[in-house]
Amino acid sequence: MSRVGIEKESPIGKLVEIRNSLVGSFTQREVEVTAVLSSLISGEPCILVGPPGTAKTMLIETTAKMINAKYFYYLLTRFTEPDELLGVIDVRALREGRYQRITTNRLPEAHIVFLDEIFKASSSIRNILLDIILNRRILNGTEYVKLPLLTLYSASNEISTDAEDQPFYDRFTIRNFHSYVSEDAWTDLLDAGLTLIETKLNSTTISPLMNVDDVRTLQRLTLKRAISLRTNQQIKSKFIEALSLLKSKGIELSDRRKIKTLIVTSAISILYLEKSVSLDSLAEALRFTAVHEEDDMKKVEEVIMEAKLSSVADKIQKLQVMITELDNVIQLLKSSPSIENLKALNTVKNKILIELKQTPKNPRLLPYVQRLTPKINEAITLLKKYQEELFGGENAK
Repeated sequence: MSRVGIEKESPIGKLVEIRNSLVGSFTQREVEVTAVLSSLISGEPCILVGPPGTAKTMLIETTAKMINAKYFYYLLTRFTEPDELLGVIDVRALREGRYQRITTNRLPEAHIVFLDEIFKASSSIRNILLDIILNRRILNGTEYVKLPLLTLYSASNEISTDAEDQPFYDRFTIRNFHSYVSEDAWTDLLDAGLTLIETKLNSTTISPLMNVDDVRTLQRLTLKRAISLRTNQQIKSKFIEALSLLKSKGIELSDRRKIKTLIVTSAISILYLEKSVSLDSLAEALRFTAVHEEDDMKKVEEVIMEAKLSSVADKIQKLQVMITELDNVIQLLKSSPSIENLKALNTVKNKILIELKQTPKNPRLLPYVQRLTPKINEAITLLKKYQEELFGGENAK
């Protein structure tokens, strides 16, 4: 896969820096980071769906802090009024016969908006949001006002199953379903979480790495790349094949969502520094745009494999297995130090080191390699410790 060379101070270079920082700060949230950043550079709305306490809010807020842009957050309830989002009515203007809002520090002035618990919003709030999502505007008095909005994020613990909510839900092009961090990564989770607490305790601010103009440059690049797909017969034919397979499994995308998928595909290809859109980027886009509910994730993965869209799916699975296997033998040695368990850890560690040398240097694999590295270091430390205890400093045989 050919990839573009980047300058650190270019918009793409800054985007990569943000991605690496987020992946390093949020344990097992590589997919969520991709979803959030794809939304940012495509301008397509994103919803994160997962149980409470899975870092949805913190991930989006941290992303917003890395961009020198105005940020608006609001936790929605069924009692939330439009004034709370758009600003209160200007009484002075009203006395002069003009109906307009005071939008200072409200949604209309924000570049990045995060509305939490989106399905709890009232119908009046949703109607307003539909126009904001579709047209980037609000009606302020008698005139429509264009918004500087870059993208809109939302989050929920679960999706709504009400039929009347489906048109609204369809507007969220990028959907991510996730759960708690797996047990093998709990140590990494605790370390990362305590690091974030330390940052707050020391009042350390996150320095912006990107500005609004950078994001708009990337959004224009995304759209240009999406338009260029009109002449990319491979992507179009594979996409149509995947759509047909999805339909056969009971998943049918709206006409709007089909087109939006190609925009998200283009954004992901930029995020991974591809010179042109790849089938891997199409596969990742489908994981975000083709899922309506969490149960669809398995069906989408089946389609990706059947249509042969992903070149790294098997390698990712292999790396995940290695992470789990290494963690298991580490825990076994800790709980029951013995020569047999020591040799088992040494064998697994050596096998993984050999396999890592044969792993291609693909940025899609990097997050999984990064998760494996501290496990290898921990294994080496434990081997040295227990070798000294059990063998008096001799190496394990």
